[in-house]
Amino acid sequence: MRRWLNDKAEESRYTYARYMILFTRATGKNPDQFLAWAKTVDPLDVMDLINQTAETLPTKSIQFNFKIEMRSFLHANGYNNLPKARLSYTLKEWHRAYRREEIRKLLSYLDNPLHKLYVYMAVESGFRARTVLAIKWRHIQEDFDKGLVPVAIRLGPEFYNDDKGPKRKGAGFSFLGQRSVSLLKEAIASGLLKPNPNSFIIDRSYSNIFKVVDRARKKAGLDPSLSLNHSLRKYFEDALDHSKIDVDKKRLLEGHLGDTRSKSYTGREWDDLREFYSKAYPQIDVDAGDPELEEKIVNWQQEKAELKRRIFQLEEEKKNLVSKSEVEDIRKELAAIRRDLGKQAK
Repeated sequence: MRRWLNDKAEESRYTYARYMILFTRATGKNPDQFLAWAKTVDPLDVMDLINQTAETLPTKSIQFNFKIEMRSFLHANGYNNLPKARLSYTLKEWHRAYRREEIRKLLSYLDNPLHKLYVYMAVESGFRARTVLAIKWRHIQEDFDKGLVPVAIRLGPEFYNDDKGPKRKGAGFSFLGQRSVSLLKEAIASGLLKPNPNSFIIDRSYSNIFKVVDRARKKAGLDPSLSLNHSLRKYFEDALDHSKIDVDKKRLLEGHLGDTRSKSYTGREWDDLREFYSKAYPQIDVDAGDPELEEKIVNWQQEKAELKRRIFQLEEEKKNLVSKSEVEDIRKELAAIRRDLGKQAK
C-alpha cells in the first residue's frame, strides 16, 4: 500500500484506500493476500474477480474508477500480467442543476447536522464531492478565527496540481458563505466538530454521504435524474452565471483554471476574490428569500463601504493640507525673525 500511495496526492490516497477497503470487505483478501494470490492464478481469474467486485458498487462511474484503481495497485507492485481491457465510461445522461427549492426540500430530509453541513458546503463552495470531504479545519481556520465571512477555503497546491501539472479537475479558489459558517459554529458549540487543524470537517466517507443524500432525495420525491453531488456543483455555477460577475473571477471560483492560474493565492488576491463571491452570494444562498433584492442590498453595502473609504481618504488629505499650511506659516515667521535679527546685527 505504501508503494502504491507514496506519490499520490492526499485526496487520491483517501480515494484509493477506500476502494481497497471495499475490495477487502467484498473478497476477504487484504492487499498482501490479493497480490500474493494474483501471482499464483491465471490473470483472467484476477480480472474476473475485479470485475465481479465492481458489479457490487452502486454506479457505473464508481465501478469504472474501482477497476482502474485495482489495476493500478497491481501495476505499482510489479504485477503486469492482466490482459488489456477497454475501460471507458460514457455519460449516460445529462444532469441538470438543482433548483433552490429542491435543495431546501433535500435539506429538510437530512437530520444529522453534519449531513446538512455537507450539502451547504457543496452548494456554497461549488467543490466536487471528494474535495468537500477532503476539507480540513486548517483550510478555513484563518478566516474563521478572524470572524470573516465569506470564509476562504485555502487548499494546498496538491488540490490544483500533480506531477503532470495543473489537474484537469482541480478545485476552485472558493469560499464558504453565511449558512455554512453558522452551521460550523453550531457544530463546534455542540461538540459535534472539534476545530483541530488536521481534522476533516465532514468526517464521513464518500459512500456514507452518497447513501444518506440518496435516501433524502428519495424521501423528498426529487427528480431521480439529478446527480446527487454534481448537480449541487451545477447549482453553484448557475448561480455565478446569474450574478453576472467578471468571467475570469467566475472561472477561478469554479476551478476552471487553465494553465496560467494554477497556483496558490496571496492574501491580496483572496481579498479581491472575496468581493466577487460576496456579490454572487445572494444568488448562491439557498435560503435567500429574494435573491435580486438581496443582491441590491449587497451592492448598496459595497457602495456604502466605498463611500466611507473615500470620505476617510478625503479627511486624511484635508489634514495634510492643514499641516502644510501650518508649516508654511512657521516658515514665514522664521524668515521674519531672521530678518529682524539681521537688522539688529547691523
